[in-house]
Amino acid sequence: MDAYLGFLPVCIVLVFAIPTLFMYAWTINTAFADGLPWADLRNEAFKTTRASLRQVFNCKMVLQDAYTKFSKKGQPFVVSDSSFQPQIMLPREYIKWLTAQPEAVLSIWPIRSKRRALGAMMSTVDHKTTIAFLDKIVGRFLTSNLGNVQADVSDEMGASVDAALGFDEERWHEVNLMQTFKKIGDRTGVRALFGLELCRDQHFLRVLGHYNTLMGIGILLSGHLPPIIRPIGALLLVLPFQFCKARFKNLLTPVIKERMQQVACEPDDATLEAKSQDFLTQSVRVIMKDKRNACQSAGYVADQFLVLSFATLASTSLVASNLFLDIISSAPSLFAYELLRSEAAKIFESERDWADPVALKKLVLTDSAIRESLRLSSIQTRGFLRAVVSPDGLTLPNGTHVPQGTWLGVPVQAVHMDGSLYDEPYEYNPVRFAKMRSAGYEKVDATDTSDTFLGWSYGRYACPGRWFAVQNLKLMIAYITLNYEIQPIGKRPESVVFGDANVPSMSTCIKVRRRKRT
Repeated sequence: MDAYLGFLPVCIVLVFAIPTLFMYAWTINTAFADGLPWADLRNEAFKTTRASLRQVFNCKMVLQDAYTKFSKKGQPFVVSDSSFQPQIMLPREYIKWLTAQPEAVLSIWPIRSKRRALGAMMSTVDHKTTIAFLDKIVGRFLTSNLGNVQADVSDEMGASVDAALGFDEERWHEVNLMQTFKKIGDRTGVRALFGLELCRDQHFLRVLGHYNTLMGIGILLSGHLPPIIRPIGALLLVLPFQFCKARFKNLLTPVIKERMQQVACEPDDATLEAKSQDFLTQSVRVIMKDKRNACQSAGYVADQFLVLSFATLASTSLVASNLFLDIISSAPSLFAYELLRSEAAKIFESERDWADPVALKKLVLTDSAIRESLRLSSIQTRGFLRAVVSPDGLTLPNGTHVPQGTWLGVPVQAVHMDGSLYDEPYEYNPVRFAKMRSAGYEKVDATDTSDTFLGWSYGRYACPGRWFAVQNLKLMIAYITLNYEIQPIGKRPESVVFGDANVPSMSTCIKVRRRKRT
């Protein structure tokens, strides 16, 4: 009886919620896209509601089918969404047009507030100010100084990988893929962001991990909830997140105050070697040199680094997990793991090479393997979401006029699987882009963006931290392949699809052992 009573509240919620959702679906505006075909809209009762709910787990398949049916012919199409906010998916040929539209016509901010739930999750932060801050700090300054932190990152990469994978050269042992790469990514990321002391502080890493996890869950779930139940769902997600956020900020603020004092006491003629090179300290230097920002408090800087920490670290475990899954499940005839190890052995002949930015540029095959994984195993099924904010609406290149409030986007993963753009698009070929480079193709580095490669987005909102991410991934591949063996797997485990997200299964495990030195 107690067990039944435990399910009673859930049953009551379902009894009221399900009919409410179906009734709410009658309010979905389908007239905004007159003349455009709808994906997966079947001839059935409550067809828009059911199509919207199917998007929770079927988004990847629906977008791929619709891309083949419509986008390949240059035709935009409408796709339902679990948030009951239908979206128009544009053909690849429209991407440059889409990204060229002014902010007063097509804006990313309604998407970040509603779809990414930043309005609820980070309500105390002015998001436009924060993005401007991050663009200046990350996009214009830190990226050009990545070489200054490479020695620290490579040092922490070795220490964190060894701690996660162990030293046993005889026995294979099993590790959880996502958890392992999260530990490695968090430690190396914190070393670059905040320095040596914090990256070895287990309490700090634990609080940071909880913060990033709850932030990710909140962004993923809240943005996929229908508006009628979003306030309740958001409240349940935001309350524990705000607690973790406050704990993280309380740990970070005193550190920032200390760095501000250190920078204020630095002599003007201090050498580069004498200065701390972690991103936080570099950022404090930039802020204090800028008269407009010099008066900003440690709390303000902490708020910016709350956002930066999530943006920098949250996707690392996903991308790294996908990358190694792709490598160890690739066709045996490709010898992917062995090729990457051989390249690393030629480049990293001494300890000094690990701190040399030039060495990373020589990792051509590794660079290609990273880009290929980003192509094949995109962590988003669709992207480039923008909202029409002009009161006059917007006319698409094919002449279709859409009103204010319409959401536009691109089926990112379907573009990456287009056989007219990539030979054997469903196969992982680690040397694909290395061969294209040899053939004279331009913009095929792992950090390059184009309208055929959307792993980092494209245009003015392309990921500003991609150079740092690729630096980490190159060092990770080199260190692991040189020092560890990983058992190949015959078939890559299926990714988990939830709405826009396409991520590795959290239960996936791999077998590793320390490589014997001869």
